[in-house]
Amino acid sequence: MKLLLGIIILILLALSARFRKFAGFFVLICVVGGFLFWQYQEYEKKQSKSRISPSELVLKNVSFKSTNNSYEMTGRLINNSEKYTLNGIQLKISVKDCANNDNANCITFSERNEYIYISIPPKQARDFKKDIYLYSDQIVENKLIWNYSIEYTESE
Repeated sequence: MKLLLGIIILILLALSARFRKFAGFFVLICVVGGFLFWQYQEYEKKQSKSRISPSELVLKNVSFKSTNNSYEMTGRLINNSEKYTLNGIQLKISVKDCANNDNANCITFSERNEYIYISIPPKQARDFKKDIYLYSDQIVENKLIWNYSIEYTESE
């Protein structure tokens, strides 16, 4: 059936000038429509990352616990936005191995970007848990210092 339809369209393209004009116009409309749809999706993606600023979020009681071959990050995330629901956050996490508690002799041995999928309505909080894999064969010699910051948010 599809083959027969393809043959008919090819014959019409070869023999009919009006069908060629129609087909050209149809292809042009499809290309323009596809381009506009793609631009709208990019616009929505950009908007979803700018509705809630990182300053409207509060990370509380964040801790890192060692598990078998990873670390478990746990804490509470508070959405202080007035009207937008948070769908996720991108965190930048860096890990330092420090010789003593003054943070003077520290070596950064891992920096990662981690995305946390979480849905938090406005003016509410949720607890989260995220496994962090450092992908490093380095042996921790001293005390680990964890730093984290919110790079961007995604919202509805």
